[in-house]
Amino acid sequence: MSDTTQVRAMDDYFHSLLLDEALLPDLPEEPEPAPVVRLLRQPQVQPEVVVQPYLEADERLEQLSELLAQVGQVQFEMDALSHEEVISEPLQIEAEDALLPVEPVWPEEMPAPAVAEPSALVMTETAVELAPQAEVAPSTWENIDTGKEFQALFFEVAGVTFAVPLTELGGIHQLGEVSSLFGQPDWYRGIMTSREQKMNVVDTAQWVMPGQHLDIADYKYLIMLGESPWGLACHHLKGTELLHRDQVKWRHQEGKRPWLAGMVKEKMCALLHVRELLLLLERGVNIEGR
Repeated sequence: MSDTTQVRAMDDYFHSLLLDEALLPDLPEEPEPAPVVRLLRQPQVQPEVVVQPYLEADERLEQLSELLAQVGQVQFEMDALSHEEVISEPLQIEAEDALLPVEPVWPEEMPAPAVAEPSALVMTETAVELAPQAEVAPSTWENIDTGKEFQALFFEVAGVTFAVPLTELGGIHQLGEVSSLFGQPDWYRGIMTSREQKMNVVDTAQWVMPGQHLDIADYKYLIMLGESPWGLACHHLKGTELLHRDQVKWRHQEGKRPWLAGMVKEKMCALLHVRELLLLLERGVNIEGR
């Protein structure tokens, strides 16, 4: 081989080496994004390592689920038992509540009112009744108060004249039909009705002169006494007259005729004490108190 040939062969060899070195850096630049696929990470190995804990977690989850199921069953049974206990307890309490108040309370209260209260009531009633009895009898008799002068009505009964102050006069009625009642005194004529008002008619002559059989004419008028239902029957009305106090001889004591207030001097007639007269009529007694 000639020298030129050897030199050319050496050039070609070095040139090929240079070409290889020039090409070698280009080859790794093409897959430069390959760091994602680096062999050093070896992601394929991780699934084997990672899968194992997931499998163990699944087994643990299954065990936990079984335990939770058992716990839930136990809790359900506990709730059921507690619910039964809650229901049964108030029934026993209600039964005890229903039985408790029956026995101790009532037997103790029953005998109490029967013993103490009636005696206290009786004592108060007797005390109330005794008080008015002491005040029934008037201590003093008081005559009528007419002032310095007063009007009086004069009327006649069987020839006897009487006077009554107009302030004590309840009205004058014509005597009508009188309904007699059984079991009444002789001086009580009966009841006369006028305008739905019932009036007790007094036979004045029988009341003033008891026990005397008088042949008298029929009464014509009824003199009503105050606001009471009592009226004195009379034969004639003599009219009214103004009287001064000094024209009347006044009584200062009750005496045997409490119904008599005084005597009118000029006419020599009795002036009636209406309040005392009504007390006698209510008692059912005549002028003599019988």
